[in-house]
Amino acid sequence: MHSLSLTPLLTATWQTIYMVFVSSFISIFAGLAVGVVLFLTRKQQALSNKGSNQVIGIIVNIVRSIPFIILLIAIIPLTRLIVGTSIGTNAAIVPLTIAAIPFFARIAETAFTELPSGLIETANAMGASTWQIVSKFLIPEALPALIKGGTLTVIGLIGYSAMAGAIGGGGLGELAINYGYQRFDVLVMIETVVILVVIVQLIQSFGDYLANIRNLKWALILSVILWIASIGAQVWPTGVTHKNTIRVGITTGVQQQIMKVAQRVALEKYHLYLAIVPFDDYVQPNVALNDGEISANIFQHVPYLDAQIKSRGYKLTPIAKTFIYPMGFYSRKIHSMQQLKNNSIVAIPNDPSNEGRALLLLQKAHLIKLKKGSGLFGTVKSIVQNPKHLHFIELDAAQLPRVLKDASLVALTNDFVKPAGFTVSQALLKESKDSPYANVIVVRTKDKNNPIFKGLIEAMHSKAVVKATEKAFPSGAAIPAW
Repeated sequence: MHSLSLTPLLTATWQTIYMVFVSSFISIFAGLAVGVVLFLTRKQQALSNKGSNQVIGIIVNIVRSIPFIILLIAIIPLTRLIVGTSIGTNAAIVPLTIAAIPFFARIAETAFTELPSGLIETANAMGASTWQIVSKFLIPEALPALIKGGTLTVIGLIGYSAMAGAIGGGGLGELAINYGYQRFDVLVMIETVVILVVIVQLIQSFGDYLANIRNLKWALILSVILWIASIGAQVWPTGVTHKNTIRVGITTGVQQQIMKVAQRVALEKYHLYLAIVPFDDYVQPNVALNDGEISANIFQHVPYLDAQIKSRGYKLTPIAKTFIYPMGFYSRKIHSMQQLKNNSIVAIPNDPSNEGRALLLLQKAHLIKLKKGSGLFGTVKSIVQNPKHLHFIELDAAQLPRVLKDASLVALTNDFVKPAGFTVSQALLKESKDSPYANVIVVRTKDKNNPIFKGLIEAMHSKAVVKATEKAFPSGAAIPAW
């Protein structure tokens, strides 16, 4: 357990502030406009139109009902159209904004409906136009409720921003997941959570203050400062521009530390700069590579790649192997497979890349039998024989070490063997050295003969990277596959 240096914390803090501020600013103004339309098209209002009101209301409800992580993935084409990329902090702003607009729209509509009915009658009696009703009556009178609703929206977006890691968006949430959750570093988790709590408290206090004084002067001043900082961060040079740059997608966790070694080797020996782009899931690295957002990725084995190519039509090609990381089953309840009882709980990964691996290991040990033709990508539904009546629980790979006290057998990939307190030699079941699951370097098919990737391959096969990998995965947990 160790603390992060100050730079990553400050960087992640600014990324969170930047993402949340820009998305909040846009979504509150857009949501206010939608809320006004929803209110004015209600029965007996200035723009009363039942059909329009219902259509807008249905659209708002549909967007609000979509889980944010699904929305984030679903609108990738729109994100790329708007900001020119589907990965990074700017890309995260688009789904954050779209998720928040309908949320604040309903808040605004509710704030207007709770105003005294006589207010609109008074405005009409004075001959006010629709715009004057909105600007001179509705918004000023509902301002405290709107400010409080805006405060809730901003705080909600802070929570949503934690999912930005799925597209390499950065921020405190991603930092907490990558270093705290994925690497079991409680101190890092505490540091990031404390900063998030402080930010939320400041936002809540500031929102309450503005609602009480019914004046947005300080909010406008703060907005101007943040806009200047945001624009400056986008146009100010952030570092040296490298002519020979490869953007490499990886999954978060231990691999990030290993890739720092590869990054140094590539620059020193091959004058090649590796820009590392971490992802929180196993889907987006291939999406980003196929779409040209990154140059290569290193996170998957050939069976998984083949399945992705078959199902999604990617034009991707492996150009070199890296390491085999044998999966194993571990336990704190039993010491040998002979002790495994009927009706025991078995926890396995829920991602396509590793669920089939775990089930094949169990089949090899004659604990289950999979349906013929399941291949390397069987699921729990593929089990046709289960003589011990084992109960399977499918979980995120990083969650599996946390259920060792509850399950009799837990399948762990090597990213989580050491954090769970095991060595590979303690596995009750494990893959052999002839495993087909060697990780590979993958590029777009059209780029497979590009000589620039020779430096990447040589860096990944260098003694320094092998040493760093074997240190991170000791006792045979990482086997060079080339």
